[in-house]
Amino acid sequence: MKQIILTVAVLISLTACINKGEKSNNNLKDTAMETTVIDRTKEAKKEIRNVAEKLFDAVDNRDWNTAKAVMADSVYIDYSALGGASGFQKPDAIVSGWKTLLPGFDRTIHQIHNFAIWLAGNRATATFDGIATHYLEGDQWTVFAGYDTEYIKEDGAWKLARIDLSLYSQNGNTDLPAKAMEVVNDGKVTAFAKANPETVNIVEDFFNALEQRKLENVLAVFTENAVQEMPMSPNNFPKSLDGIEVIKKQYTGVMEYTQSYDVTYLGTQNPNVVLAKYNGTVTTGEGKPYNNSYVGIFTVENGKIDNFVEMFNPNILLNSWPGLQPETYSVHQAGAATDSGVIMEDVTFNSNGVNLKGHLFLPPNFDATKEYPSAIVTGSWTSVKEQMPDEYASVMAKDGFITLTFDFTGFGESEGQPRFVEDYNLKIADIKAAVDYLTQHPNVDKENLSGLGVCASSGYMAHATAQDERIKKLILVAPWLHNPEIARSIYDLRPGGTDGLLASAQAAKEKYAETGVMDYVLAASELDPFSAMYVPANAFDYYLDPAKAAGAHYDNLFAVSSWEPWLTFDGISAGKEISQPVFIVHSESGAVPQGAKDFYSLLEGEKDIKWLNEFNQQQLYFEEEAVNAAMSEVVNYLK
Repeated sequence: MKQIILTVAVLISLTACINKGEKSNNNLKDTAMETTVIDRTKEAKKEIRNVAEKLFDAVDNRDWNTAKAVMADSVYIDYSALGGASGFQKPDAIVSGWKTLLPGFDRTIHQIHNFAIWLAGNRATATFDGIATHYLEGDQWTVFAGYDTEYIKEDGAWKLARIDLSLYSQNGNTDLPAKAMEVVNDGKVTAFAKANPETVNIVEDFFNALEQRKLENVLAVFTENAVQEMPMSPNNFPKSLDGIEVIKKQYTGVMEYTQSYDVTYLGTQNPNVVLAKYNGTVTTGEGKPYNNSYVGIFTVENGKIDNFVEMFNPNILLNSWPGLQPETYSVHQAGAATDSGVIMEDVTFNSNGVNLKGHLFLPPNFDATKEYPSAIVTGSWTSVKEQMPDEYASVMAKDGFITLTFDFTGFGESEGQPRFVEDYNLKIADIKAAVDYLTQHPNVDKENLSGLGVCASSGYMAHATAQDERIKKLILVAPWLHNPEIARSIYDLRPGGTDGLLASAQAAKEKYAETGVMDYVLAASELDPFSAMYVPANAFDYYLDPAKAAGAHYDNLFAVSSWEPWLTFDGISAGKEISQPVFIVHSESGAVPQGAKDFYSLLEGEKDIKWLNEFNQQQLYFEEEAVNAAMSEVVNYLK
């Protein structure tokens, strides 16, 4: 049972736990304990990042023993996005596979960055982005990828237990891997070449000129016909600077930026070519931080840079560079395009004394003298507004609605302690607070306000609709609707069963009341059976995959106390209390379709249901085609 207490989670009723009076005599002790927990968490996250960095540094240095040393006894590896294998492998087998390819290149550089790490006991997950440049005989092949990883703490040390690569893009010569394998097969692998000091000095002059913000010195290191290639640039940013005049125009504005660079130089078999792995710390002229990670290939002729190929993270550029913006209003491509005319505003409103952070989407050609139909949009359990809520809300706004998304109490950017508590009481109250906020907006048609719940929030939105007549229509998309009986049939299959989870929730609440410290488990995991969402084989990879919804916006953690409200919640029964019109979009291959059917059968008023069986649950969260299909049905219904 102790193990369950330390490593289980998902939802709770914490009314008694957050009573300040219960902890008033223990404030000093609680503060000291919380500080200790925070310090230990920071140190653990540092250790986990070090494991990932050590692995890739070892690979680039062909230090195969170190690469194997940071892995668990068995590692789930999925490189199928690049044509590789997937499944559990021993470290020896993984390294043997790498050795058939990577030593065939002159150099490889893995520039991993943009980390997000979540820790729960002796388990952890982390996502990060990676630029992997492979150089051979004057040619390069570069992969830009997202990595989804898991770690287990064994004998006091963190070990890599899973690594899953998602391919964002690639550029350069895609035939280069085959050539590298030939080099290995023919036994022609060469030792690393040292970087030519003269070539390095010229490239160092370039970085020094940037840091000193001297344009004349920057231009002095380039030949008249120099070319800077930026193959990973996003739209609205140049992919190539051809000639000194174009380079001058690009760098003129950059000279007002405060900047510094941490650079590592690597040699190639050509003394006139040097590779650089570097991180930039930049403050733009607007005072905005721009901290990107890079791989550069510098070719020098006659003492000057003649060609400079620079790879960097285009998403960081889009989010930080002056004049640019993300392509959509969501963490991936399913949301409305940012050039669609939709306007997003950051908003704050109050729910029972807690400040909630939200996004308000206004339709194209917004007219401040008019009233618009509106909707509050909420997402799956543990989700944050930047995931499916923003996707659906921004697409809906494009069709003429004012829409509101927000982070529930204790999630995302909103206030609230303890964090990551999936409590239906809190979430229903937050939805009604969102209604308060939206009905006070001067451009909202109060007689045309809908509640749109995706997945687990469908149950919360259904209860809020039953309790609040200001919600005029209820829309449910891919609804997860359960009652205690359905919950037990699902969670009795988990370690400890439903009763064990309820016991762990009670113990977590008691611990929080006594110490102010909440126990957490991973929200989603491919390996940890005590996580809130554990089904292997990518069943919940929406929450783990940085190409889908994982990353800095989302915290992959659940409060263990949450199991009680989750397992005892009845989202289905709200159906018999709802008098407003209801429209449901679901799939037979989605989550708990029988729960949606049971809910639908209880509705006595106007109702309709549309089955999009060509999509599964997670596709309805984020895939552009699925989201657009669902929203087309919703908008047609509402209009």
